[in-house]
Amino acid sequence: MCRWGCPTTDTTHACKWCGTRFCLECHRGDFNGEMKVTKDATICRKCKQTGCVGPRVEYFPSKNNTNNKKPSKK
Repeated sequence: MCRWGCPTTDTTHACKWCGTRFCLECHRGDFNGEMKVTKDATICRKCKQTGCVGPRVEYFPSKNNTNNKKPSKK
């Protein structure tokens, strides 16, 4: 669960310009309201820069997510 309440665990990113944390799934973050998301880019609520999706942070692997599994030794 992201810190703002949506059920995903791996969608919290930081703005590459100002470092503000936000969730790509629910568009909420360390600011009031929600991020503005267009077809081309996301716009940060704090610094107003476009294309702000930076590194993924606060990543907690989900048991149900098959992309996070380690390869099994056979």
